[in-house]
Amino acid sequence: MTPLATQHEPAALNPAAFQDILVSTATTTLKEKRQAAFNAFSALPWPTLRDEEWRRTDPASLPLDRFHSLPVLEPVASADEHELDALFDVVVSVHESGYSIRDRSGAGSRITVQSLADAARDHHEAVSRYLHGPALIEENRKFTELNGAFWNFGLFIRIPANLEVENGVLVRYRITRPYSLLIPKLVVVAESGSRANVVEVFHSEDDCPVFTVSARELYVEQAARLQVFSLQEWGRTSFHVGEDWGHVERDAQIDWVTLTLGSQVSKSTMGCNVSAPNANAYLSGLFFADRDQHVDQRTLQQHASPHTYSNLLYKGAVKDQGHSVYQGIIAAKPGAIDVDAYQMNNNLVLNSGAKADSLPGLKIDADDLKCSHGSTMGNLDPDQLFYLQSRGFSNAEARRTLVLAFFEEIIAKIPYAFMQDRVRADVNRKI
Repeated sequence: MTPLATQHEPAALNPAAFQDILVSTATTTLKEKRQAAFNAFSALPWPTLRDEEWRRTDPASLPLDRFHSLPVLEPVASADEHELDALFDVVVSVHESGYSIRDRSGAGSRITVQSLADAARDHHEAVSRYLHGPALIEENRKFTELNGAFWNFGLFIRIPANLEVENGVLVRYRITRPYSLLIPKLVVVAESGSRANVVEVFHSEDDCPVFTVSARELYVEQAARLQVFSLQEWGRTSFHVGEDWGHVERDAQIDWVTLTLGSQVSKSTMGCNVSAPNANAYLSGLFFADRDQHVDQRTLQQHASPHTYSNLLYKGAVKDQGHSVYQGIIAAKPGAIDVDAYQMNNNLVLNSGAKADSLPGLKIDADDLKCSHGSTMGNLDPDQLFYLQSRGFSNAEARRTLVLAFFEEIIAKIPYAFMQDRVRADVNRKI
């Protein structure tokens, strides 16, 4: 049998291609970070179906070898204004020909929104500390190291201490070149006492295959609050791998909402470390797999300190031949007493051909704490369907209403009306 590495590794990820990227990397710090990630990437095998994390998502369903890596993106003049841009202080637009960063409210003079290359030059110490840093609570991850070595778009956002950014930062990814391999790296630092929102939107058309290996590192320092919203709307011929990590410090809070509605195959991991007393993490997810879509999501709520709190709610639906996988772990480290952690995964299975796997779990190495998890699985309630139809709804209208109501608990967490409307429209189309 041909090894997986030979089957699926594109030429764009070989040592020669890496050396070309390294030569074009401007600063010593970024070169060292890339080199360390490349060394780890080269030493790690490709995942296989024998790996527990990949038992329900065949790595062969992610055909990396069909895609061509974009070059390291350079700044270009902004040309793609969108009406929703006015809702944000800073807008970052990313496409295959480059990226633009626009300061719409003057907030750019107070916060840092820069490419990683510029940030490594202007904020060397911060980039050295946070890029590929302590947020990465799991080692030996092939796609994390792939992103760290080969990222072709890097963005660094820093909110200064005690500053509240009123409208937040929007990052828009739109790819129109078929068979592009986009590898974006996002690092966000909310310094002590700050408040900010960061929104990401990924989009391509159905007839434009895109492969994305994205990674986020989110740092929420003492008494800060960071809200992060990610809407994945890649077209149906695209593939998405996400490696996302958060680190929350004392008296701080992260509100993290992921919305997975696009792509043919999506495989994402999200880990958050509540690392100091009174650190809080609220993690929410929404996903809907229809036709032959496959969505695999894995979460890790790590409690490394006593007196910490996390609450996770992921809601998903599957129909047609769609398949969803949820794998969740609450991990309490030794000494993490008085932890309060909750994890729930709710699933709607809308017809007999669809499939949903749910595997919540606990890994507890401490005493005197409260950790609980659960999952639900089922179709729409026939009594609720009957009630709505008795009030004049057609069967289709009743089903649509109940599915939207099922998701509304997650949608209501989004503070932007345009984003709520887009999610509802996506769900409506799938129904």
